[in-house]
Amino acid sequence: MRFGIWSPTNPRDGVGMVELYRQQIEEVVVAEECGFDHYWFYEHHVSPSGPMPSPNLMIAAAGERTTRIRLGTMVNILPYRHPLIAAEEAAMLDNLTNGRLDWGVGRGLKPVEFDAFCLSQARSREAFDEHMDILKRCWADENFEFHGQHFEINKTTSLCPLPVQKPHPPLYCSAQSGQSLRWAADNDVYFVQIDALVDEARRDQAFYRARQAERGLAPANRLVITREVYVADNMERARAEAQPWLVNYWRLWHRYAQLTQDGRMPEEYQKWRDRAPMLAAMSFEELNDLGLIMIGTPEHVAERMIAHMRELDLAAVACVFKFGGMPYDMVLRSMRLFSERVMPLVRAAMPAAA
Repeated sequence: MRFGIWSPTNPRDGVGMVELYRQQIEEVVVAEECGFDHYWFYEHHVSPSGPMPSPNLMIAAAGERTTRIRLGTMVNILPYRHPLIAAEEAAMLDNLTNGRLDWGVGRGLKPVEFDAFCLSQARSREAFDEHMDILKRCWADENFEFHGQHFEINKTTSLCPLPVQKPHPPLYCSAQSGQSLRWAADNDVYFVQIDALVDEARRDQAFYRARQAERGLAPANRLVITREVYVADNMERARAEAQPWLVNYWRLWHRYAQLTQDGRMPEEYQKWRDRAPMLAAMSFEELNDLGLIMIGTPEHVAERMIAHMRELDLAAVACVFKFGGMPYDMVLRSMRLFSERVMPLVRAAMPAAA
């Protein structure tokens, strides 16, 4: 199991955008120093609460400051962008990072973004599938014409540059619906589950592996889960420092629940329509008891992570260290304490968990 960071980009009080982006790049540098294996950026548009319209620009900037840590998108929202441009940008990023790119893909979730691009959210699955077909053919350097419902392309020359990693950078997708899980399994893609209960993740992993077996693919650990993490020297301090920021950050699920109640989430997003109200209704204590958040001493956080590792065959855990506008120094302090005292405990337990 590998250690990763999934990093939201939320504004901080009194911090301008120039400094906010600088701080996030510095977080990547610290993550590499701390021994994390992956760092993923998300993508959001017309979003004052999540100003990250181009995670790919952040990867390019972070690639210049690092040498080892893998850098990725979680996710690039495919219906918004032409697949040839995405293929070229991914290949270029793979060269800029010397083969350290992880390419996360998704179909988008926020109705306001689809409205801004004048796209149908209900048809996002069709657009996603077309995009992926074209993307893989571009990376394979085929010359071809494609005339679909969402995209058209007439590629008559070589892709330049080609990706460093062959046949292309590792693919990750956000997958919690049956349709997304089937696609991930059929394509042997890492699947990421955001704030998923252990029972949900275990069920979905079994589905994924059964589907892989049907397709004749060798079983492999492909599951990545996100967990909100905050580490301090004692339980009281950890809770006192983290709880106000966590409660505010968790309101994102209240916003998605409200969108569901307002009829803004299409039927094609039924899984999210079911999950958002369920997660929004959970108290801090329930989140803690269920292990959806890991807030406490190094020993407590390690114990929770080891328990997850023993119940799920995890490829990686994507730790969310920044809750909303949490101050920069708190984020770095928690990351460093996790590195110094949680990672060794978890790594020591890995052979027993295997």
